[in-house]
Amino acid sequence: MVGAIDFYRDVDFVKEAVIPPQDGMVFSSDAKEAHEDSKLVALLGDNKLVHGISVRYPDYLAQFFQRIRLNLAGSIDRTSQCLQSKSSQYYKHEKNITSTIANLHSDPREELLPGFAYIVVGAMSGSVLTRSRNIFARFTAPLILGSACFYYALPTTFKNTARLVHELESSAFPNAVAKQDFVYQETKRAVCKTVAYGSSGINSIEEISKCTRHYVKEWTGLSVE
Repeated sequence: MVGAIDFYRDVDFVKEAVIPPQDGMVFSSDAKEAHEDSKLVALLGDNKLVHGISVRYPDYLAQFFQRIRLNLAGSIDRTSQCLQSKSSQYYKHEKNITSTIANLHSDPREELLPGFAYIVVGAMSGSVLTRSRNIFARFTAPLILGSACFYYALPTTFKNTARLVHELESSAFPNAVAKQDFVYQETKRAVCKTVAYGSSGINSIEEISKCTRHYVKEWTGLSVE
């Protein structure tokens, strides 16, 4: 016969596998005494069961660490976004610079190393020739001779470089570039008119000379060709 069950004995929750409530608030005898002291409860927090585990923590401490965690997570997020933005801008500028430099040398027939050697020699020659001149001549002569060698040795690269410099100047100094283009166009138009007038004058002189030789030959019988 099975022994009588004592319903008034103390229950051992561990041995008898009694599962307490998963959530809620329970008080032991000590916790009840602490609960009566509001200052101590505010300092230590209430004794709570979270997933079957007794947890005691103050609310102010949990809020403090939550604020730190949120601030730290926000700072890390903002830092990563800033780094990503700066990296994107850097790679974009790097791609633009490399593609622009690659597009300057568009003619594979032009050899860069000999061309740059000619440019350096031309600039050094200008510096040597104006060694005893004033500072303006010593500054401009190497630029002029170096640019002339650049145009002669690498004509396509020179045109691409001049176009790039003009675009950069247009974006930085639009008013000055507009005046510069106006002066260039007027100078070019004047040179073209001068060349046209010169060619017309040479043709007129040739016609007059031809007629003169013809008349001289007819009148005198002498050949002046």
